[in-house]
Amino acid sequence: MSGLVDLPADDLQDPFGEEVHIKRKSNATFIDSDTDDSNLARDLKDSLVLDENKDLNVSSVIESDTAAEEEDRRKRNSSFVEQPLPPEIEETFGRKYSHEDSSHPNWVKHKKHVFALSLAGKPIYSRYGDEQNLAPFMGALTAMVSFVQVMDDNLRYVVAGAHRFAFLVRGSIILVSVSRTDEPTAQITSQLNYIYSQIISILTAGVNQIFSRKPNFDLRSLLGGADRFIDSLNTLMDHDFSFLLNSIHCLKLPPQTRASIAQVLQQAQHTDLLYSIMIAGHQLINLVRPKKYVLQPADLHLVINFVHASTALRNGNENWTPLCLPKFNDTGFLHAYVCFIAPDVCLLLLSTKQECFFELSSCKGMITQGLNVKGAGSLGPNFSLMDDILKAYENPDYSVSELGVPGLLHFVYRSKGTLQYTCPRFETPYNTSKEQKRLYRMYQRVHRRTHGLKLAHKVYYQVSQLETFLGWVTAGFELFAVFGPLDTKSMCIKGCNDILKWIKNEENSIMIINSPVW
Repeated sequence: MSGLVDLPADDLQDPFGEEVHIKRKSNATFIDSDTDDSNLARDLKDSLVLDENKDLNVSSVIESDTAAEEEDRRKRNSSFVEQPLPPEIEETFGRKYSHEDSSHPNWVKHKKHVFALSLAGKPIYSRYGDEQNLAPFMGALTAMVSFVQVMDDNLRYVVAGAHRFAFLVRGSIILVSVSRTDEPTAQITSQLNYIYSQIISILTAGVNQIFSRKPNFDLRSLLGGADRFIDSLNTLMDHDFSFLLNSIHCLKLPPQTRASIAQVLQQAQHTDLLYSIMIAGHQLINLVRPKKYVLQPADLHLVINFVHASTALRNGNENWTPLCLPKFNDTGFLHAYVCFIAPDVCLLLLSTKQECFFELSSCKGMITQGLNVKGAGSLGPNFSLMDDILKAYENPDYSVSELGVPGLLHFVYRSKGTLQYTCPRFETPYNTSKEQKRLYRMYQRVHRRTHGLKLAHKVYYQVSQLETFLGWVTAGFELFAVFGPLDTKSMCIKGCNDILKWIKNEENSIMIINSPVW
């Protein structure tokens, strides 16, 4: 049986040793071997991967010799913020672990820390603990970034024992992840990009102009209670395939039901309406957009996170809030009409106009009326489209047994054409949170093997004591499948082809194939 052998880039130091390795460049090569006959097997490569790294050794601990003095918090700059942030952001929320700082015995036990700070070392956000109490620690992080920038280079990551420090500088904001989760650095960096986008979604990219005028500005005075949105995003990125695959997860619905919902949304068109979005939980029901403006998955992820991290939005009332979508336009706000039209079913109407709340409220009335027409649903003459949605959401995920593929334990399929993905629910042996997280970490590693910058396998095959992984990437799709540890290569190849046949038959139910437009 063929496989893939990894040679470590270098020998890690003792976790409590003094030497730290700063990774700056990484080169990789692979050697192809014989191929097989079938379509998938033809792409299957037996590879020996060699990683060669240039290390910059830092034998002393870099500390910040001065701490930035705390300045008075200034009021919001009215020329920067179009209008007041929504009440749920302005409120002060109690956060778990907020009492911890770097000296607290439990603070170092967290497996994954995330920090945001300004180039001047001013704290902005900490996943665990109060960022203000962590100012000295963040000053040390700033010093590490500055140390490498002096040498006209960018600090990507640092390996210190079991911990990996990943760095990302965006504009005037430094984002840092300190983890011992064994996640690939590239994916941690992608998560830091999402954190930056979440900050921009609240304040727009104008924050960089503020820092250019006043480097020591305390950005927390503008963020208010927005920590909860970043906290929610961090939690999602630890287990949600949407972020790993940069794709959207759609609610499984009968094709005719989804088409009828699209028609209802289209009939409620208004000249000031840009996007009409319906979501159930964290899954997309349907979306109507202008022909010229595709809503990127990264922006939709922020929209979904915003809705479900805001408990104040769930009261069934109509809400009107500014929201920046960085991929659409990171310099200004859209204005979102948000209303839960049923438990866990949310309608969002996005506009570029600040004064069209009542017009979009009328659109919402037309939509809810259309969704509740008896006989329009697929369940029978006394059922509506809303009944179809609620029925589907009761059991939103399908079982892997529905595919009838021998040995298949789990899979994730991503369509490159639609930027959507589908996967079954977790079942035995992945019915505990511990096993689900372990499986997700394996998906992350296999994904990295097939998406490396300099080393990208078209097909990746790996056998472990617990399962067999097969990753297959083509121009049109990506498929990552998990089989039993004793399943042969030929069984896995046949199983993947059977998965593709099932997806082809079910694609109109599990995905939005023809995106409706205005």
